[in-house]
Amino acid sequence: MAQEPDLSLRQQPLLRYWLATRPAFLAASVVPALVGAAAAWAQGYALHGWLLAWTVLAVMLVHAGMNVLNDYYDEQNGTDRRNTQRLFPFTGGSRFIQNGVLSAGETFVFGACLLSVAMLIGVGLAWQSGMDLLWIGVAGLVIGWGYSAPPLSLNSRGLGEPTIALSFGILTRWARGLCKLARWLGIRS
Repeated sequence: MAQEPDLSLRQQPLLRYWLATRPAFLAASVVPALVGAAAAWAQGYALHGWLLAWTVLAVMLVHAGMNVLNDYYDEQNGTDRRNTQRLFPFTGGSRFIQNGVLSAGETFVFGACLLSVAMLIGVGLAWQSGMDLLWIGVAGLVIGWGYSAPPLSLNSRGLGEPTIALSFGILTRWARGLCKLARWLGIRS
């Protein structure tokens, strides 16, 4: 079982920030992107390695940023603090704020930085694949933010699981399909 973070991570900033993203769970967003790419390749579409690499990086950054912001908003509404019967790392967030490894402010700024870099990459990918990709990106960001942030707080309304299914299962594959269609139509090839 994974160990909860402790103050010793304050001495290792790179490891501290990496672990705050909950890296073990990033596969939940990366795998659908790679499955979409593999499906496109199996159907005879050319894969552009650098576009795929940037796509995977953007997907990871969005997921990591949302994980970090989820910790921030769950701290703000008291959800993670009240979760004393947690099964770490599956419930109760990363515990970075509650255990004093990162402050709430540091957590918010880090999450916002991750999402900012992802958005810059997303704009570049949309420029290459078609601007409709921006709408999928905006939808993904709104859904991810609304998962735990007020006023939506979807996870507190019993909509957490459908939100995750929509984000990782549908939007990621849809975005990859849109890129494939743009290439097939000769848009920005």
